[in-house]
Formats: sequence, C-alpha cells, structure tokens
Amino acid sequence: EILVENWDDDPYILPVDSTSLVISWSPDGKYIASGNMDRTVILLEWNNPNPWVMRGFPGKIRHLAWSDTPTKSGASLLAASSVEGIVVWEKEDLEWDARVLARHEDIVESIQFQPKSHLLASAGVDGLVCLWNQGKRLTQILDGANGGFSCLSWHPQELQLAAGGKNGELIIWSKGTRGQGFSRR
Repeated sequence: EILVENWDDDPYILPVDSTSLVISWSPDGKYIASGNMDRTVILLEWNNPNPWVMRGFPGKIRHLAWSDTPTKSGASLLAASSVEGIVVWEKEDLEWDARVLARHEDIVESIQFQPKSHLLASAGVDGLVCLWNQGKRLTQILDGANGGFSCLSWHPQELQLAAGGKNGELIIWSKGTRGQGFSRR
C-alpha cells in the first residue's frame, strides 16, 4: 500500500496558453502530454522544466495514446488525433520526430495502441478502423459501421479489437493465424 503524505504541498504547474482537452501519462510515468484547444500538444518530461510544444494541427487535439512498449530510444510512441489527422511521435536522441498518418476522411473518434506492440488502431466517423504498423504504415482497413465508429478498445491479450458504431453496432475482429490480418468474428 502506497501512502502519499504530501498531497497538501504546492503542486507543479505547467502553464498552457489554452484549454487542455486531454492529458495522458506515458506508461513509464516519465512524460505527460497535454492536448489543447489551440491545436498544440505540450509534452513534458518529468523533472525537465523545458517542455516540447508540437504545433501545426488542423484543429483541437481530441485524443492522445501511448504505446505500452518503448522503442529503441527507450521512450514509448505518442499518437495524437485532430480532426481527420493522426500524428505519431517517436523520440530520437533529444528530439521527437513526427509522422503524419493520413487515411481518414472525417473526424477520428478514438486511437489506441495494441498491448505489447506498436500497432495503432484508429476509428473514425468515416466508418473506418485503420491499423497502422509501427505507427507508420497503414496495414489494414476494417469497416462495418455505416454511420461511423465512435470508440474502440483492444483486448488485453492483444488478439482482438472491438469497435463501437454510432448506430449501435459492437464489432469484434480477431487476429488471424500465420500473419494474417484481423477478421470479423
């Protein structure tokens, strides 16, 4: 049991020039990301007073997702969605390199990395669930919600992916055998 005795101490405050819409700690607790209304992501390394500020998004930041598996740099991948776009950052030395993932044609409603991997799933109002290998390359497109998708979730053992549709669908895909992609269950 962990007891925290200093909840009454002054908190650490990171000034943000806009409304923070979504925040997320990296799995190792070393970084915290804030997605903001002013179309920025602020990324703070714990105990480092100089945050990274990522700009250039087409709209407010709606979702953040961390991979639970670090890359060779020792940091997890960070994904952010804004309108129909997704950007994935990978730490290289002292900087974070960005990759834009483009395929969705409407708002991305949910993003999540598969457990124990760098496979990113994104679900959108356009009725597509996209699977991005290593947070880089589109490897599979899943569909089935004519009115669009509203959410998604990976099974903890990483072999199944579920997505909810805006018209009441709950669709579950299972990973195929021998390297095949995901298929509807």
